[in-house]
Amino acid sequence: MAKRVSRRTGSVRAPGARKVAKRATATPKRPAGRRAKPARAAVGTALDNGIGMRLVPIPAGSFTMGSPKSEKGRNADEAAVKVTISRPFFMAATVVTQGQWRKVTGSEPWKGERCVERGADHPAVYVDWNGAVAFCRALTTLERKAGRLPAGHEYRLPTEAEWEYACRAGTTTAYAFGASPRRLGEYAWFYGNTEAARQQFAHPVATKKPNPWGLFDMHGNTYEWCADWYAPRLAGGTDPTGPAKGVSRVLRGGGWGYEPPRCRSADRNKNDPTFADFSGGFRVVLAPA
Repeated sequence: MAKRVSRRTGSVRAPGARKVAKRATATPKRPAGRRAKPARAAVGTALDNGIGMRLVPIPAGSFTMGSPKSEKGRNADEAAVKVTISRPFFMAATVVTQGQWRKVTGSEPWKGERCVERGADHPAVYVDWNGAVAFCRALTTLERKAGRLPAGHEYRLPTEAEWEYACRAGTTTAYAFGASPRRLGEYAWFYGNTEAARQQFAHPVATKKPNPWGLFDMHGNTYEWCADWYAPRLAGGTDPTGPAKGVSRVLRGGGWGYEPPRCRSADRNKNDPTFADFSGGFRVVLAPA
């Protein structure tokens, strides 16, 4: 996406700075191991929609968004603010998968692109912000016609505040599992277990441990589009939505080819709404319109 961290120095550099491997001539092997079991949801009961998407209940609450000055890998646009999420909502337990995307749109934007392993449980990548928004609208229409949508609800992208709140799941450390990245490999696909292992693609969802609220891959695997326009300062307060206009849309979560600092709960990234590549995906929320 827009920024990348040097493996040796931790400095930010352009995504093209690291050499990208040529497209594999053979299909990469699927990562070994069983699908991880989710943690108990925060409150309420999880929902399953008509395209096989599990939606986890996220409670209302308050938290500190951003990072303290002492956090390793912190960027200048992470100054901490107090935020209140006033209404509960549902968030997809995983990013949208290729199988789910095909059920709603019938298309495959990742087809023929580099650094992609195809599979129903693999993240839908090469999706720009506009495509992610269009998917949410189409899914809302599909579920409403089928009578599966709660009254007055719709699918949409999470706000940046909702995303970080859900990622932290009540924690205050750099990662939802603690302050140190030493256990990142248990929870995330990142540079250390993808590019460094010559597995240069987004991996099947929910094959790593979930956060305390049962959300998978909030750290690493794919960067995730948020609804907000990007601003260099976080907007605090109640249910913030970022600036009314801008140039770039917010991305959160880090990606499979990135170093641990880019996978922190507070890490922020941005790009043009028309940008799409092998490390970009999204997850949806279900909330009152």
